[in-house]
Amino acid sequence: MPGPVRGVLFDKDGTLIDFEKTWLPGLLSAARQLVETHNIETDVDSLTRAAGGDPKKGTVAPGTLLAQGTAIEVAELWCGLVPALPTVNETAAWLDSYWLDHAEHNLAPACDLKQLFLTLRTQDMRIAIVTNDAERGAWDMVEALGLGDSIDFVAGYDSGHTPKPAPDMLEAFLRAEGLAAHETVMVGDSRADMEAGRAAGCRAAIGVLTGATPEPKLTPLADFIIPDAGHLPNLLLSGAMT
Repeated sequence: MPGPVRGVLFDKDGTLIDFEKTWLPGLLSAARQLVETHNIETDVDSLTRAAGGDPKKGTVAPGTLLAQGTAIEVAELWCGLVPALPTVNETAAWLDSYWLDHAEHNLAPACDLKQLFLTLRTQDMRIAIVTNDAERGAWDMVEALGLGDSIDFVAGYDSGHTPKPAPDMLEAFLRAEGLAAHETVMVGDSRADMEAGRAAGCRAAIGVLTGATPEPKLTPLADFIIPDAGHLPNLLLSGAMT
């Protein structure tokens, strides 16, 4: 019989933070703001669509760069399509700044995060945030929501680890906290989260429905599906993973 779950790794956007309320407008407006800032003539909507957004429908497709990619990946795509843009690193830095500023003013938790983390602490859990956003974005969220006392580990795409779906960020948490992979679960809203959890050997990859991936597409990827992260403590106590 496996032992108890002792660690939880959370994705950030779409998992701890409601994807649509917090990020959608900023993701869809980024290309337009970028080319206007640099006074570049181009088909802005084609840039947005290339990264997975639909400006007319106001949606972002699951599994695309705007849904789960890093600023570097989006910058590489857009700089390849529009050579007049600054360098990839400069464009990525601009995107990070634009998106983080947008999120700061539209931060919408996916559930009662203080209660969630308090409950997990009473279950003696170690808690990590592993995101393909910049590390600063995760710490900004932690600070804004007063969650600092509950978080043991934070990693972003720029923290020195290969971004998800690679397991590197998850494995760094395991090393930092002295945990075995089978003692942890990965909670997220995307294919990248589920694949990272499996690649790291986590006990379970748990999908939530507060992100960009609809339930029919997330269900085949996840070991369990919960409506939002707030339902995690009950799932852990249910014995379903023993």
